[in-house]
Amino acid sequence: MKAIRIFNNNAVSTIMANNKEAILIGPGIGFNKRPNDEIDQSKIEKIFYVQNEMQSKFLAMLDSVTPQLLEVAEQIISLAQDNGLILSNQGTISLLDHINFSLERAKENIFLPNLMLSEIKMIYPKEYKLGLKALDLIEKNCGVRLPDDEAGYIALHLVSVSIDKLSTYNALKLVKGCLAIIKKYYGLIYDESSLEMNRLTTHLKFLSQRIITKEPWHTEEDNGMYDMLIYRHPQNAGCIQEITAYINKEFNYELNLQEKIYLLVHLNKIL
Repeated sequence: MKAIRIFNNNAVSTIMANNKEAILIGPGIGFNKRPNDEIDQSKIEKIFYVQNEMQSKFLAMLDSVTPQLLEVAEQIISLAQDNGLILSNQGTISLLDHINFSLERAKENIFLPNLMLSEIKMIYPKEYKLGLKALDLIEKNCGVRLPDDEAGYIALHLVSVSIDKLSTYNALKLVKGCLAIIKKYYGLIYDESSLEMNRLTTHLKFLSQRIITKEPWHTEEDNGMYDMLIYRHPQNAGCIQEITAYINKEFNYELNLQEKIYLLVHLNKIL
C-alpha cells in the first residue's frame, strides 16, 4: 500500500486493493513520507473512502486541517463513543468540518449566536455536556476557547448521528414553539433546570418524535380525565388550544385526546 498524497503527519491518501481512493488516518502515518512511499498499515486507525461529495470535501479540507485538530476530532469521537454514541464516517467528517470552520471564524472574531441553545440544553443534556467537554479539548489542543454556543452546535452534530438533521431541527422547533406558548400564556419565568421543566421538555421531545414519524398514541375511550383536569385548572384549556393549533399549523398533526391529557398533567406540575 503506497501513499498518493501526504496531507500531514496523521493523514495520507492511497489506492486500496479494490481500486478505490481512500484517506488513511492514524498517528504518525504521514511522518517523513513522500508520494509512492510504503504506508505502515499498523498505524491505520480510520479509513475514509473518497466516493461521494462529502468525502471529496474532506479530501480538500485536509489541506487546511492541522494535526492538532485531527487529534481533537479523534478525542471527541472517542468521548462520544464512551457515552454510547457511534459516529459514522460521514458524521466524523461533518464534525471535523464544523470545528475547523468555527476556528476559522474565531480567528476573524466572528461568532454565531445559537438561538436554540436554551432548548438544546434541556432536550439534549448529555450531548450538550459532551459539547462543553469538546470545547475544553479544542482549547487544550488548538489554543482557542470557543463560546458555549458552539457546544450547542456540536451537540446537534452528535444528535444527528442517531436521527437525521431535519428531524433534529423539527424536534427543536416544536419544543421551542410549545415552550414559547406556555411562557407567554402564563407569563412564566421558569427554572430550566427544575425537575418539572425537565419532565415537560422530555415529554415534548418524545411527542415531537411521534409527530415527526406520524405515530400517535392509540387513544383509549374518554374516561373523563381531560374534563377533570380542565375543571381543576380551567386556565389550561386556552393554552392547550394554542399548542394544538400551533402543532396543527406547523406540523400538520392533530393532537389526540390522550396526548392532550399528558400535556395537561405536565402543565399542572409547573404552575
